[in-house]
Amino acid sequence: MAAEEWLAWQAHMGWSDARCARELGLGSRNTVASYRVHGAPRYIALACAALAYGLPPWRVSAADPPERRR
Repeated sequence: MAAEEWLAWQAHMGWSDARCARELGLGSRNTVASYRVHGAPRYIALACAALAYGLPPWRVSAADPPERRR
């Protein structure tokens, strides 16, 4: 996720740096500040998309095949 995309996502969500860090499970607001300048890794971009669409955290189900439960 490019820095411009991060800025657009944060503005869309209306979240402060502290809230972004909390919602994404990041260690600090410094990480969020770094994403504003350098962009975010793909896994963070995917988490941002999930949050933007209101998806709940992933839960592995007992009905999932064994190879998906690892």
